[in-house]
Amino acid sequence: MPANLPVSGPAHQTTPHHVPRNVATALAVIMMLLALIGAGASLANLSWTERYWLYLVPVFGLICTIAAWFHTRSFDRTVLRQILHWLAVGVVIAVDYRYLSRSGEQTSGATGLSSLLILALGCLLAGIHLEWTFALVGLLLMMTAIIVAVAQEYMALVLLIGLALIAVILVAYYLKRKWTA
Repeated sequence: MPANLPVSGPAHQTTPHHVPRNVATALAVIMMLLALIGAGASLANLSWTERYWLYLVPVFGLICTIAAWFHTRSFDRTVLRQILHWLAVGVVIAVDYRYLSRSGEQTSGATGLSSLLILALGCLLAGIHLEWTFALVGLLLMMTAIIVAVAQEYMALVLLIGLALIAVILVAYYLKRKWTA
């Protein structure tokens, strides 16, 4: 074997761990339930709804960072990227609230919807880069924003779709466990 080729073998291979399916499923279901609480609050037109979406940023960030840690079992680039990802989402939402809403450039309702869309994008990208079930949360949040903006009378549909997505995740988890056992 030539001296300039890398040595391969068990001692030199680093394989990332995968997020245990039960952990990934639980985290995605928690995120979906939190999103459904927000959807229900939006449907009821509660005064704290806009802030609720803002408070979900650190919660979702923590959930995704936990998933990243389970993926690598160390504080590495994957974990650091999730922390930076969610800090960026939080900063953009804070700028939206602080400068665009307070400057009068957009209404409070518009700020809430744009924050919800930013949160949806954060979840969707976390799903693309980390755990596919988080993308479903992003899609649910995006549908929530669209329905709140266009036709709030269909918010109950978001709740039903969210419950259906939770059921799909749980059935997929069950079937995968059954087939791999």
